[in-house]
Amino acid sequence: MTKVNYTKLMALNPFLLDSFINQLGQKFDLYEHPTKGDEAEVIAVIEEFKEAVNSGFFDTGDFYEGSDYNPLYKDGEIKCAFEFDL
Repeated sequence: MTKVNYTKLMALNPFLLDSFINQLGQKFDLYEHPTKGDEAEVIAVIEEFKEAVNSGFFDTGDFYEGSDYNPLYKDGEIKCAFEFDL
């Protein structure tokens, strides 16, 4: 997952696709890219920490409660759940 400038992203008023709660109880919002639309990766945002990343996915189907692909914010990084030892 590559980091996205949170402030610039939110200034472009991206379209909110979905939201979910991950395994750590963190709420993530999933946004469509504000200029490239569905031709770009879904952007995962955790408002609590004002962080955003390109998710590596082009749709939201893999993000659901308990999914190993859910992004988690831990130790200052956002990674997929399967990349952390929980």
